[in-house]
Amino acid sequence: MIDIAFYQLAQRRAEAVLPQLVTKALAAGHRLVIRSPDAPLLARIDSALWTTSADSFVPHGLDSDLGPARAAGQPVLLSAGTLPAANAADCLAQVGGDIPDDLTGLTRVLFLFDADSTETARARWRIVARKDGVRPAYWREAEGGRFEKAG
Repeated sequence: MIDIAFYQLAQRRAEAVLPQLVTKALAAGHRLVIRSPDAPLLARIDSALWTTSADSFVPHGLDSDLGPARAAGQPVLLSAGTLPAANAADCLAQVGGDIPDDLTGLTRVLFLFDADSTETARARWRIVARKDGVRPAYWREAEGGRFEKAG
């Protein structure tokens, strides 16, 4: 079963939201790949993960800065590449672009999107909602930046 959580960003940007989501996923025992086609966005996410609070250090690396062996050892890998990720991630956080069709090896997907990507998210929801072995959920950012489950 693959859990796919659609996170609609309304007030904050992905780099502000991801440190908390990644920390929770790591605590649950996941290995993650944070995927985006936007290199400047990956750089901002990298910076946000380094500057998150000291009590919740998020070990990670950019696959473009690492060789294959070092990338494989990262619990959280930031990448513009294809799946499967070099770190054998079982959790994908997709920021920008679209979720790939082939989710082999994943047990959880976090799809973060803003108002500009709403149509992409709706189209992907229609696709995954019809698939066997997939459990989609929709989370909307509410006042104060908290996420509320909406579907």
